[in-house]
Amino acid sequence: MSFPIPIPLPRSKSIVIRCLIVHYLKTGTLLPVYEHDPNDIKIVHRALETIDNQKKASVEVETKIDVEDCGAAYRFLMALLAGTPGKWWLTGTQRLLQRPILPLVNFLNENGAAIYKIEQGWRIEGRKLQITHFDLETTETSQYQSAVMMLLAEENSYGLTVLRSYGLQNPYIKMTQTILQTQDISPYLHLADWSAAIFWLANALLIPNAHYLLKDLHFDGLQGDADIAKWFEKWGLHVNENENGIEVRHTHSIEIPKQIIDVSQTTDIAMILAVLSVCYPFELTLLGLKNLNLKESNRLDILEKELSHFTSVTKYSNDMITIHKRTEELPHSFIFDSYNDHRFVMAWSLFNNYGKTTIQNSECVKKSYPNFLLHRKPANGN
Repeated sequence: MSFPIPIPLPRSKSIVIRCLIVHYLKTGTLLPVYEHDPNDIKIVHRALETIDNQKKASVEVETKIDVEDCGAAYRFLMALLAGTPGKWWLTGTQRLLQRPILPLVNFLNENGAAIYKIEQGWRIEGRKLQITHFDLETTETSQYQSAVMMLLAEENSYGLTVLRSYGLQNPYIKMTQTILQTQDISPYLHLADWSAAIFWLANALLIPNAHYLLKDLHFDGLQGDADIAKWFEKWGLHVNENENGIEVRHTHSIEIPKQIIDVSQTTDIAMILAVLSVCYPFELTLLGLKNLNLKESNRLDILEKELSHFTSVTKYSNDMITIHKRTEELPHSFIFDSYNDHRFVMAWSLFNNYGKTTIQNSECVKKSYPNFLLHRKPANGN
């Protein structure tokens, strides 16, 4: 009987970031962060520390809040600062400042906020807002809605009075609602990240007899990415939950037929699935990609460009792509650019099972999975 290789995973940044903000708004205190937490969690924690210190100082000076490349912090703290008395300058990387946020800004300004665009971000004159309606376009990202829901947490409305049933089919909005309604959030604080775990499911599919224990990972009902596990079970993995996490075992290999998967609610898994289809190989059509180019990089365009080196790729629109089944042998070595995108570091790493894989600027993976480069090697045998 073989024993699984234990794989440490990072805390779920989507969950922890929401918990940090909600806990601070409800209690005025900060939850701890840890050395091996994703950088995005640390960015939010530092920002909340700065906000808290400035509130206590009660000095009328503009305070800079730099959220670097963290999109969640950009939207969530935009709402928080708009409702927090003081003078604030919200900024980040150039790529971040190009990412969508105007619908949220316009909504907040319509409800009493004072937010002004400047060259390097936004000037915000925080004040008490009176939000009595909800008319906000969320097709670009559900984070707009979550931002407003959390802003209302301070008033103990839990963001539900004006938002009840609106958009609750979205897993991230459900996540926000659950955290807002929960009196004790401590059980959520150490849940592992399914969007990081997807790499290990894909890696196990490529390695006969692979056997992993993904520590502290659970079917928690909060992370929509967990739904992808049912696809991997169809493809030849045994996925079993126990008290220590999720045990993943490669039980058999099959000829995977053409697959059509809608990732509109969980776009973070798109890159792993696309690269997996090239490595395995099988034909894969991904739907729901319209916001993929609005992320840390132009993810859809990059997938089309890079995967075309190995197989034919058809991009029908900005919402749909087909990676056709590879028929040629893969090369024995690979060189990729990370495009400063943590998700591509994980995705390109699947090629490590077929030859030496060099990923330029791979340290950017610390955004979501700080120990990824350390732990990926023992499990794939390279």
